[in-house]
Amino acid sequence: MRPSQWIVLVLLPLFAARAELPPPRPDAASQKSVVWFALDSRVMGAGMMPRQEVVSRMVEGLVCAVSGKSTPEAAWRSLIKPGEKVGIKVSSQPGPVGGTHPAVAQAVVEGLIAAGIKSGDIIVWDRRREDLVAAGYDRIPGLNLRWIEKGAGYDPRVMVTASATGRLVFGDLGFKESQNSLSDILGPTAQLSQDSHVPIILSRDVDKVINIPSLCDSYFTGINGALAGMTLGTLDNWRRFGRGEGYGDSALADVYGSEWIGKKVALTIMDAMVLQYAGGPYPSPVNCVTYSALFASKDPVAIDATGLRLLDEQRSVSRMPKASLDGGHVAEAESRGLGNADEKMIQLKRTAIRTARASGVGSASEATPYPTSPPAPQFRP
Repeated sequence: MRPSQWIVLVLLPLFAARAELPPPRPDAASQKSVVWFALDSRVMGAGMMPRQEVVSRMVEGLVCAVSGKSTPEAAWRSLIKPGEKVGIKVSSQPGPVGGTHPAVAQAVVEGLIAAGIKSGDIIVWDRRREDLVAAGYDRIPGLNLRWIEKGAGYDPRVMVTASATGRLVFGDLGFKESQNSLSDILGPTAQLSQDSHVPIILSRDVDKVINIPSLCDSYFTGINGALAGMTLGTLDNWRRFGRGEGYGDSALADVYGSEWIGKKVALTIMDAMVLQYAGGPYPSPVNCVTYSALFASKDPVAIDATGLRLLDEQRSVSRMPKASLDGGHVAEAESRGLGNADEKMIQLKRTAIRTARASGVGSASEATPYPTSPPAPQFRP
């Protein structure tokens, strides 16, 4: 055999293998993302509970700012069209203080109805009914509440697959209870899966989602924010996306980008009226500080990156490890082109807030000059 023939035989398998390699990851967005925030020292009342009328004006200002429209009605109609069914995803697991406050969800519902969306086409939902009740959502008249009732709430026909493997437990749709042998009775054989089922709410019931996470830390993902709320907070077999599960960061980012989840999210509003810097995603009022703000953006990655930086600031004051050490999924989401996590690629802009509600008068989206950045988490209005 001639040397040239030997070289061809050696290199052909290499070329074939290279042809089967996955395409490179897309670069992060080349344009800066804008995260709008509304800040009002009057929003928090007794017991760290928000005042509804102030919250409503803050939400109006934010939706006008994000959409560039001059009235809340026009702003909501630019995001949700009449006839579309919309799900308002809240984060109730951190409880009535650290979780999404019902006042924010109520303000969004009122805004959508004023914009011509039928009340029957709007649902407010989260994973567990008991969390919604504990957070006070059942006490708000007119809210169409929904939840995922363990395995029964998941769509057997719609799954998202990612590289991380998880152990199925009771409540996951694919979990099979078996007592066919002594080993099954004493300790069920591990049931492993790389699939997570999508809730029926997402796969069949809603066309768009308004995602309202809270500014709360998480033992699993650093921040219980926009990305985690729509993945860990909705899917079954979710434990594989958290800390200590190998490929959890990249898997979480991949799953959020699916057509069933992230592509349905029209807007993210982060409830930062209270900042919970430790103990999350479970209730821990002792680790909460008043912050009196709401953030909004069409970029969920920028929202989470901003939230992580604020959590880190408060944790530094409290001499605790950074939340961002467990928040690698945010950078992974940026690497997949889902948004910006780099602080240099995020513009923080403060929106004006009407002093009195007056539909169709003036503009709520005018940016108010702000010297540096939103106040540090220990800020007291």
